[in-house]
Amino acid sequence: MHPRAFQLLATVLLIAPVAGQQSQTDPRIDEAARASVVERLASMIEGGYVLPEPGQIAIRNLRTAQALGEYKGAGTAKRFAESLTSDLRAATGDKHIAVFFDPEPAGPQKPSTPPPNARERFNFGFYKIESLRGNVGYLDLRSFADFNEGRETASAYLAALANFDAIIIDLRQNGGGNTPMVAYIASYFFSAKPVHLTDMYWRDEDRTVELWTSGNVPGRRSVSQDLYLLVGPSTFSAAEDFCYSLQQLKRATLVGERTGGGAHMGRGLQRLSPLFTAFIPVGQSLNPVTKTNWENVGVEPDVKVPAGRALIEAHLAALRRLIERESNPAWQNDLRRLAADVAAGR
Repeated sequence: MHPRAFQLLATVLLIAPVAGQQSQTDPRIDEAARASVVERLASMIEGGYVLPEPGQIAIRNLRTAQALGEYKGAGTAKRFAESLTSDLRAATGDKHIAVFFDPEPAGPQKPSTPPPNARERFNFGFYKIESLRGNVGYLDLRSFADFNEGRETASAYLAALANFDAIIIDLRQNGGGNTPMVAYIASYFFSAKPVHLTDMYWRDEDRTVELWTSGNVPGRRSVSQDLYLLVGPSTFSAAEDFCYSLQQLKRATLVGERTGGGAHMGRGLQRLSPLFTAFIPVGQSLNPVTKTNWENVGVEPDVKVPAGRALIEAHLAALRRLIERESNPAWQNDLRRLAADVAAGR
């Protein structure tokens, strides 16, 4: 959940020359620069970080480290950003919070032709759809794109899944994205009656936003098919929200390894200085069933297998369930043969 939006601030960062010539790729910074960034960062955390108590610990640790000169060894911008990020995560346990060496463009920028939409170029996260043996649908979903931008593509792929007897969605390489898109994609696996899927609590506004599945989506839904979600350590953030929500609603079976453990969210990158930005989570997902989330613990799969074997295990599970339900003896025998081939690696 890191949309790239810069807010320009007036903080001045002092840059020290290196042997008369500073590096343009990783400039050295002096004590005044470090102190300015630390104080701006502390102010931003104080103003809205999602967990107040860990936030206060992080602020104390940052100021203590700065006062004791612990950041002097991080003499360049990249190393300083890495040190700050490490200290923030150690204090909060939050895998989202981070500081980036992210220089502002120098001087006035000439108008140019806008680059192609990167999300569109990568098909809004919909990497691949294919038919596995036994009429099992497979969707490789790499991210949850912005809802308004990716909705049309999502609808086309998700409606196509309705043609399959069982469905596998691969989220092992999905690092998250847009939570409203999570609710929209989930809508295709429930009936038209809206379901309370997840909540977003924003501490900076002291406001909770409820997310429900949609009662009106284009194309066909996949309501009756068994649904399997492939997960692993790289499954993170909004992808975990999708998994956790469907697991709690008993709509999907999770196969693979425990996920990354990031339930916090923010409003984009905020500028600390001309050289640095930060991502400060100010919100968190809260499940309406459990009243909590998966922060720092991850989402536990229902079927625990190495992530690299998750697709085979999910395919087998889908075939076995289809065999149990099949009333046509000939197709049931075909499914048994297919399951034996998959189990044998053929």
